[in-house]
Amino acid sequence: MKHLEAIETFVAVVDQSSFSKAAEQLKVSKSHVSRQIAILENHLDALLLNRTTRQVTLTDVGQSFYPTCRDLLASLHEAEQAIIEQQHEARGLLKVSAAGQFGEDYIAPAAIKFMARYPQVQVDLDFSNRLVDMVAEGYDIAIRAGALKDSSLIARRIAARKLLICASPEYFAKHTVPKDPHALRNHNCLLGTLDTWRFRENSRHIDIRMSGNWRSNNGRALVHAALAGLGLVQLPSFYLQPFIDDGRLVTALEDFYPTDTGTWAVYPSNRHMSQKVRLFINFLVEEFAG
Repeated sequence: MKHLEAIETFVAVVDQSSFSKAAEQLKVSKSHVSRQIAILENHLDALLLNRTTRQVTLTDVGQSFYPTCRDLLASLHEAEQAIIEQQHEARGLLKVSAAGQFGEDYIAPAAIKFMARYPQVQVDLDFSNRLVDMVAEGYDIAIRAGALKDSSLIARRIAARKLLICASPEYFAKHTVPKDPHALRNHNCLLGTLDTWRFRENSRHIDIRMSGNWRSNNGRALVHAALAGLGLVQLPSFYLQPFIDDGRLVTALEDFYPTDTGTWAVYPSNRHMSQKVRLFINFLVEEFAG
């Protein structure tokens, strides 16, 4: 491709919002970056970037051209990487973000089994509850749960995720069992990181704001509060099922459970999928099947 270097330079400038930073990334001079952008704009007979002393922004033409260039480069990198890696076993550092009990009880054991199968891989498994910036912080994969919002990340569903609503028998002995989600305004709802709970009502999914006197970003802490009779909790089934089975928690509103949630492996769309990432995601799908 005649202008491949110029296209690669253009994408780097947009991604970095800077000629200087693009030059650093590409390990070339700033003047070389400027020349490549000029070559591309002259070839297209169109202005792609607005330059000021403080910032670089896309023109309207640049905004329509950039996604095609980005996806083209990603496809080329992926094809090149596939050829390079098809004769090699997965190797290198795999950096994964996986918070919560699902990460502890499922992702960590799966990662250990994966390393046994691919001993040339080193795993860095981070359990921070914060929403990491995958590109800036160098994560290969993040494990995320729920109904995914639109983003620049690519996602693959690795496991089902069923949200349940429970309270203790003692709580329900003192309070009326709710008949629909809107009746929860009369109940004490034990809250996690979000103020809203998700439901399916009349064939559509809705989020309803809840209130209560207990909040925690830790699922086990919410379970303990529910077991103590403080109120109702909405959590994935793997937190609650053992206590439902032994009768210490009772489910409610089963007809309104959401059906659009799942557990996902996500990775940046502007990074080609390496062999180690592809194999690890496939391994998780296989491990959690059913």
